Amino acid sequence: MTRSTSRITTAIPGLRRCFPLRKELFKKALFVLECSRIPEGEWAIGGGVALELRFHHRESRDVDVFVTNAQYLLLITPRLNREVFSAVADYTESSNFLKLKFQEGEVDFIVAPRLTENPCETLKLWGKKVNIESPEEVVLKKLFYRAEALKARDVVDVAAVYENRRDVLLRFAHLLGPRIETISRRWDKLKEFYEKEAEGLEVLDTDLLKRAPLLFEEFLREVRKRIALEEKLLKQGRSCRSNKTQP
Repeated sequence: MTRSTSRITTAIPGLRRCFPLRKELFKKALFVLECSRIPEGEWAIGGGVALELRFHHRESRDVDVFVTNAQYLLLITPRLNREVFSAVADYTESSNFLKLKFQEGEVDFIVAPRLTENPCETLKLWGKKVNIESPEEVVLKKLFYRAEALKARDVVDVAAVYENRRDVLLRFAHLLGPRIETISRRWDKLKEFYEKEAEGLEVLDTDLLKRAPLLFEEFLREVRKRIALEEKLLKQGRSCRSNKTQP
């Protein structure tokens, strides 16, 4: 796992048409981050909504904000932050998760270390800097941290990223080595009721919904190939070093 700084950009495909759908909820999330004084480089908007902004493949109802340290939740929680308390309708709190409920929807603050080299881009929106996770960071977090609880929406999201940014995504295949068996077992169960669960999604690209299972399985095969190749190269490297040390 690597930690890195974000890239600054001015626009991403689909931004104008997707942001109005979540504008007010995004503003609430930014308000909470500002009044909680969370450092700019320590948070990023991720999850399905970050992918919606780029691919416009499905609508994501809530906003997910990922933070790098559990201590930041103590700065945000309405239990300790009066400004946030006065702004929310309700909230749910745990050691690594905080859900704030507003009239416009829900904002989830989630503690999760970053996985990729360039985990987010910084956009300027409404005169403010907004960190948006890269597509690769979003799906790798889904697969790495929620391997046992993957849902149909996650399969659709992975398919969207794999179809649009295949080579970039597969560059990080090695990160899924410890999770690939769990992901595969979960998919074996999920595909039995994928279609039924997918019916509840607000999918904008209906063709992708149909292609997603095959794309997801192709992605898993490619990940396995890359992991196997990396393991083979590591063994060869160890063997060469061992031979060099022998008299």
